[in-house]
Amino acid sequence: MPDFRRPTSLLTALFAAAALGQGTPATTPPTTAPRAILFRLVENTAAVVGTLDGPATARRWTPGESLGPLAHQQIGTTVKATVLGPTGKLGTATVGGRIETNDPCDWVRETRYLTTVKTVFPAHALSAPWNPVPRIITALPLNSAPYLAIVSAELKKWGLTATPRLVQLLRTDLDGNGRDDILMVAASDPVTFGEGVMNGGYAERAGQYSLVLVRESLPGGVKTSVLGKRIFKTAPAPGTFPEMLTQRIGAVADLNGDGRMEVLVDDYVHEGEGTTVWQSGAGNRGMAKVLEWGCGV
Repeated sequence: MPDFRRPTSLLTALFAAAALGQGTPATTPPTTAPRAILFRLVENTAAVVGTLDGPATARRWTPGESLGPLAHQQIGTTVKATVLGPTGKLGTATVGGRIETNDPCDWVRETRYLTTVKTVFPAHALSAPWNPVPRIITALPLNSAPYLAIVSAELKKWGLTATPRLVQLLRTDLDGNGRDDILMVAASDPVTFGEGVMNGGYAERAGQYSLVLVRESLPGGVKTSVLGKRIFKTAPAPGTFPEMLTQRIGAVADLNGDGRMEVLVDDYVHEGEGTTVWQSGAGNRGMAKVLEWGCGV
């Protein structure tokens, strides 16, 4: 049985950078109440992904493991949070109660998801005073030829000639510049749900892949960023460490109140799962990772 530890690939050690695209990881718990709290929901459990701390001009994400006393108290007495899915707001939930650790991932702080909102899991919830979905998010047909062509070209960059297949295709204006951006999840295998919970699939054969792409319309032109990549040109060798395939855009929302929407990518590692938060940059800057949560090997 493998040991649980902080993974060394996508789910590396939890870290946080400034929500405005600058700053360094938080090393000590903040001493003020957070401006927002981001939760990852799985059925009746809510993991604290991070808290947004500091004044409006210098807000930064603090990972859930560094939960300060005021945030701990706030969550302990329950908070109202907006439940978020890939295409927007799903409702309002009550989150909170006694803070627990997820042994053996003892850096993960968990509380309770007390009010049920109809969704599939994992989902996300944000406790914040602003509107977390300021612009419409539209799901597009998965057989859209132009976007399948983009996926095919991206796969060829990584040496794979597999048939392109879209499992998520979303359109929205991430940064509020008036131009639509396209979010794509492409995968050789469908993303499935059992009893409302996303199933994780393992890489088992040559030609399997999973890609999370964002095609941004920036002042300098269109830029495609890879937010998640699992490429298997050959079948895993017998007896090797198992690798997971499944990735999904879990939510698109303005998490820090600056008017730009972040992209939350959910995925799995062997005996574990995680969420990575990506933010669109100002001007011609592309996507940047600003927060990461994970538990597994």
